Amino acid sequence: MNTSTKQIENFKNFENELHIVEKIQLWNKLEVELISYEDIRTKITKTGKKVNLETTGRLNQKDFEIDQFSFIVDNVIYETERIDYSSTNSEISIDLPASFSINYDIKTFQTKGFNQNGLFRTFYPVDLDNIKTFHYEFETVTYQSKTHEHFYDCLRVTINGIEYDIVQIKTESQGFYVFECLKEETFENYLEVCFSIKQAIGFINNLMVGDEEYIFDNSGQLRYSNYIRPTLKGMYKPITTNPYGFLDIERNIADEFFGKLTRISLENLSNLISKIHTNTDFSTAILGILEVSSLRSLLLMPSAFAVIIELLSKAIGINETGLEVPIDDKELKKKIMEELHEVIDNNSDSLTEEAILKLKRRLNEINSPINKQRLTNNEKLTRPFQQLEIRLTLHDIKIIEHRNDLLHGDILLRKDESQSDESINLYMSYVSAKLYTLISKLILKSIGYHGYIYNNAKHLEMYLNNSTEENYFEII
Repeated sequence: MNTSTKQIENFKNFENELHIVEKIQLWNKLEVELISYEDIRTKITKTGKKVNLETTGRLNQKDFEIDQFSFIVDNVIYETERIDYSSTNSEISIDLPASFSINYDIKTFQTKGFNQNGLFRTFYPVDLDNIKTFHYEFETVTYQSKTHEHFYDCLRVTINGIEYDIVQIKTESQGFYVFECLKEETFENYLEVCFSIKQAIGFINNLMVGDEEYIFDNSGQLRYSNYIRPTLKGMYKPITTNPYGFLDIERNIADEFFGKLTRISLENLSNLISKIHTNTDFSTAILGILEVSSLRSLLLMPSAFAVIIELLSKAIGINETGLEVPIDDKELKKKIMEELHEVIDNNSDSLTEEAILKLKRRLNEINSPINKQRLTNNEKLTRPFQQLEIRLTLHDIKIIEHRNDLLHGDILLRKDESQSDESINLYMSYVSAKLYTLISKLILKSIGYHGYIYNNAKHLEMYLNNSTEENYFEII
């Protein structure tokens, strides 16, 4: 068996919950009883991600003030938490009160008796083509169903001492991400942890599930909501173990990396979720990455990623004090100074005596101590890379320093006014991909990941005539 999967005893049965989900998804003008409004005819319909309740009957003015109510379907009492009026139609009759037809959009409802403490299991519907193996990005654990053992569809993480499983499943017509806690939790904290899990998984595999959720407690009671963040499909991936999955990577290069690339360990993933869960800036950075890359906007991505690097430098960076000398080796300092003086002397024919004097005076300050509490903006952005021992090339630093251009209004990053739109778009694509790759290094190294990162910018070099020594996959 592949060592990337840990084989454990982990039986799961989703039949009862899936049966309830399927019944709700088939609600179509289903007649229901509205408690305390027995004279009103009521029909409920589930269309896509929306739940609509249509009411018809004679209502008094006070009935318009309904902000929650209960209804019965198949002898089950559901209580609404959040509703919106979607439309109101009136038919004026001779006898008052008038007859009204009102539609309500139900955002959240739950069965009466839903627990606020216990074990919980959440189903997030997704399209079938979004159910892909976890195997290329994550270490996994096995789980067993009635029919067979599943090797690459379950992740187990630990947050605040509580284990959670994340599972992918398929029915004939639909896929689901299923989150569940394996130890009793408060419902409020469970929701918060699930939100952190969604962000972490989304950052790694490009899909942050959302739109709607079906949450079951351990007694089988249900809470449904479509009042949650939408599903986000990102544009970039930080890692993969399948080098053949990229059309731009030539076969011989993919062959070179096959078998070398690394996965996110379950410990790394737990660290990432915990960091998102406890650090607001870190969570904001992850959400920002997912939201802006899901829009695929060349105008927004470079600027947003520049802001995110700055945000991460605060969330990840460690405040330091004292002075730092760039060159602490006296002999090396002397050698570099002599060579720099020689460079100026060799070009003295093109310089005035005043210019030569000014340059040589500045050389005397080249090794002046840096006050770690008074860094420039660019130094603050690169310091977390140094602290995490992530090597930055001069080219990386140049890309990071575009932050100044972007935040001062040069969002097109133009070199001159004569550039074509195609040239501008290409360079903005490159900067976006490069900044994303640098962000990925910061995030993953900060959670203890040691392995390969996919360089999302590498394939664009050929179009820019800008060949670097970077690889398609870089180790951190």
